[in-house]
Amino acid sequence: MSEERRPSLRSQRLRLVNHQGDALRLGMNWTEEDLGKPQILVDSADGMGHPGTFHFRSLVEEVTYGVHEAGGKPGVFTVSDICDGIVQATEGMRYSLVSRDVMAAMVEIHALAHPHDGMVVVSGNDKSVPAHLVAMARCDLPSIHLPGGTQLNAPDFVTSDQMWPMGAEVERGELPREDLEAAQRVACPTCGACQFMGSASTGQVLAEALGLALPGSALTPVPLAKLLRYARATGKQAVRLVEENITARRILTREAFENAIVLHAAVGGSTNALLHLPAAAREAGVDVTIDDFDRIHRKVPVLANVKTTGRYPVEYFWYAGGVPAVMLELRDLLHEDCLTVTGKTLGENLDEIAASPVYFAERRGYLANYKTGPEEIIRPRDDPFGSDGGIAVLYGNLAPDGAMVKAFSVPPEMHTHTGPARVFEHEEDAVHALVSRRIEPGDVLVIRYEGPRANGMPEMYYAAAILSADPGLNTTTAIVTDGRYSGAMKGPCVGHVSPEAIDGGPIALVRDGDLIELHIPERRLAIVGVEGAHRSPEEIETILASRRAAWTRPPSKHSSGILSLYERTARSASEGASLT
Repeated sequence: MSEERRPSLRSQRLRLVNHQGDALRLGMNWTEEDLGKPQILVDSADGMGHPGTFHFRSLVEEVTYGVHEAGGKPGVFTVSDICDGIVQATEGMRYSLVSRDVMAAMVEIHALAHPHDGMVVVSGNDKSVPAHLVAMARCDLPSIHLPGGTQLNAPDFVTSDQMWPMGAEVERGELPREDLEAAQRVACPTCGACQFMGSASTGQVLAEALGLALPGSALTPVPLAKLLRYARATGKQAVRLVEENITARRILTREAFENAIVLHAAVGGSTNALLHLPAAAREAGVDVTIDDFDRIHRKVPVLANVKTTGRYPVEYFWYAGGVPAVMLELRDLLHEDCLTVTGKTLGENLDEIAASPVYFAERRGYLANYKTGPEEIIRPRDDPFGSDGGIAVLYGNLAPDGAMVKAFSVPPEMHTHTGPARVFEHEEDAVHALVSRRIEPGDVLVIRYEGPRANGMPEMYYAAAILSADPGLNTTTAIVTDGRYSGAMKGPCVGHVSPEAIDGGPIALVRDGDLIELHIPERRLAIVGVEGAHRSPEEIETILASRRAAWTRPPSKHSSGILSLYERTARSASEGASLT
């Protein structure tokens, strides 16, 4: 067939070589007219894993209505996710990070194996949003993301992450079990992402900041009909993106990723973004490193006064104007010429919102119900919640390839700290030591062999939650690990230490009593002494070389299954810890 007669739609080109496909689609009650329409994949994380996806059926339905109304034909597929909160502190947590890449691969298979012309992805949680960002970048179809929304706040602003320190108090006999159970009953009053700026909420913010979601759609409170309207509008826009051939990589430029990092800093986002954004960028052919986070965070203040470090649930963040309100406050730091899924530039979107008589009025009226001003939730730039962005990237002889800390959540007195190492080979042992109060003020807990290759890089959230909730330890004691943390983490907790212990990184060579220095202002993480005595850098280098000569790699924990594959192929945490 001559090039001028070749159909422009991918779906129609594939029909020319596959004559069985039409028959099979007609067997699913497609009409003959449907066969010739733009075919839009609607891939969601719908499932019963957690409240963040349990409500997706109605959102998917509205997306399909939008696709139909715009003249397309939707194809609904599902790859659900697990819940980090449910698997936390169990062996299930080791599957969490790799599930991102498995989900991305399944969306890739759905998108490219079948003859789809474009796609809508629906997600709102810790691994599903990053998986969808990776998949959109990899497939490079006209693509749009629908954020899954947030829960309403609970009585007394209780959030589910508070169950961890409360549970520790119950185990010590310091809190009646009835109090814990009462909090559990109310902590998640509706569907949606958890009410704090954890990994789920951060992911939704980043998707919108990248230009992949409709302006203002991130973190919409789930019970509001507005979320259903966003869903239908997203379905319609997917067909327009196909018509205009606006593919994901036209949106996912280096400048778009820098915009996302600016928003990440301004909302005090999850540390897991340092794993997810580089992984998505790599699929788009863009080089984003952890150093980009440190560079941008140094010049961007934290504006969002939201939990867990701040006061308010993220529901209020949406009422205060959400992502566009933050962007308008930091407009001079953004690349406004970036293309977005509206078909317009970021700057054009912001101009429309700033001039709209409706956008802020319909949101901020909710805050009036609570007698709270929007500037209390999203602080003005000249009166920020934190003067620097949330993240600091650290280097030193303990982390030659880098480590990270959520600096704005660390008490000021812990921004510089030197203390003796207490080494644990597993998080469980560290948790027992914390619960039983066997950790002394000033200690530095070193939890190792928890990196991507060693153990799937689980979150050390239980240990971090106990430490940050203890007033005696939060201002005197630190955690250092080659694992990672929940997005809800706060306090003096350093993670993503690279190289990881299983690869012979220096963290594998630390011994009890070594002096560990944390110096956030100078971005340093280092071993500075042994047996409680300071040594020169040259002496430390000699000691570590001697220990390395005696070190042997522990046996593998995973002889089969996905974790054995992850162990063999995972990149380091400093490169996104991705499977591919």
